[in-house]
Amino acid sequence: MQITRWTDETGTTIQEVERKLLSVHSDEQSNTSTGYINWVIEKQFSQNKKGTFNGKNVEYNLFAFSVDQIPVGVEIDDDSVTKKTGFLIVYVISDKVRYIINRNSGAMTLIRKMLFYTGKGEVVKNKLPFTADKFVWLISKVYNSENVLEGGNDYLENLAIKTIRGFKGDTEDSLTTISAEGESVMNIISTLSFLIESKNLNQINIDLAYRNHTNIGVTLNNKSTVFISEERYLGELLQDHTYYERIAEIILVLYTEVLPIIIQNYQNDVDANLWNQGRCIEFLQQVANDLSTKVESRISDLKERPEQLNLTLA
Repeated sequence: MQITRWTDETGTTIQEVERKLLSVHSDEQSNTSTGYINWVIEKQFSQNKKGTFNGKNVEYNLFAFSVDQIPVGVEIDDDSVTKKTGFLIVYVISDKVRYIINRNSGAMTLIRKMLFYTGKGEVVKNKLPFTADKFVWLISKVYNSENVLEGGNDYLENLAIKTIRGFKGDTEDSLTTISAEGESVMNIISTLSFLIESKNLNQINIDLAYRNHTNIGVTLNNKSTVFISEERYLGELLQDHTYYERIAEIILVLYTEVLPIIIQNYQNDVDANLWNQGRCIEFLQQVANDLSTKVESRISDLKERPEQLNLTLA
């Protein structure tokens, strides 16, 4: 599930947003722009829910939506008409209305259409400061078994990076599962080689454990888009929660507590000179040395037991 977060800059309230969302949305058709017809927006919680996240009071609700999108110059009954579906989490934190939508491409347009916004700067995408350097830092924490990140205040608990499932860079995908448990992390030759060769990591796929959420599967990238795995989630929200209750709460926990813990721990290491360009180079050198050792060990093993190759000669 792909999600992005947005901030409402109009000074509106959650009550006003709800009123707009549940208002009648007239069909829009034009010969010069994309059309939107057959809007359906449904409120999922009869009463707004309230909770405390990172020590702050949060009021929120979730709205499921669908709309038919019509390309320019296309008739309503044409095969190219597509139905867009999804959900919009509306929440208030520190007197500011924010939105989380399970879309990236076209997300701003859909939000603006749902809220009848026509001006500039009314809805702004929230940037997440994830970069290649942060991804290498995360990998180094797991690689060196320093995979527990401190919460940092009385409202947060420690966050465990359980597993790095893979990462992407400028060359190719790494599909190898690497774990912080058991034998040394990233001990597979292809994974170590990829880490050294990749000039710019732009995505990392990780499993986290936080509070009573024993597994949260998340993919982070450098484009302020977050992917959360519904299938990999394990924890207390699987019991006595509807689908949308579970989705809303875990996403709010992710944005208000989990991601801030990662970002702050990285900054703490930078401020303490525990992570900088030199430390990054040292880590990559460590990986290179380990890779060399593993390659030599593998070759020696094959020489001693060549039957492992199991070659069939024509």
